[in-house]
Amino acid sequence: MSMTHGAQTVQVYMDKHAVKSSAVGHTNVEEIKWLTKTLVSSAAAWKSTGWAYICDISHMPPVSPDVSQELVNLHKELAAANCKAIAFVDGSAIFTAAQAKTHQKQSHSAFQEGHFKTEDDALAWIATIIR
Repeated sequence: MSMTHGAQTVQVYMDKHAVKSSAVGHTNVEEIKWLTKTLVSSAAAWKSTGWAYICDISHMPPVSPDVSQELVNLHKELAAANCKAIAFVDGSAIFTAAQAKTHQKQSHSAFQEGHFKTEDDALAWIATIIR
């Protein structure tokens, strides 16, 4: 199952207890609010056991300050929904990956966090955390 809104696309991996988003191009605050709602509702069945979030930022440029603040809120909402791990697929998007680390830190959320070049690497790491 895949859902798209603007630059954001969400896919659910039922068998892995994981939800993935990917963005192509610039995103905005409204799209991040949609993304937050969609991720939390997609993972609702796993709230009691925990789940993982795969965030593919490899085709997304760094975000503006207002979007950055909304991404901090996204991290807080994921923590409240019992997200246990975030796997960033960042390829060679070094600055965007640095922004992602900042959002995580500013949210004060206790996720396990990993940065990977490929989705397969991210899924393998998630399999060691979410069972």
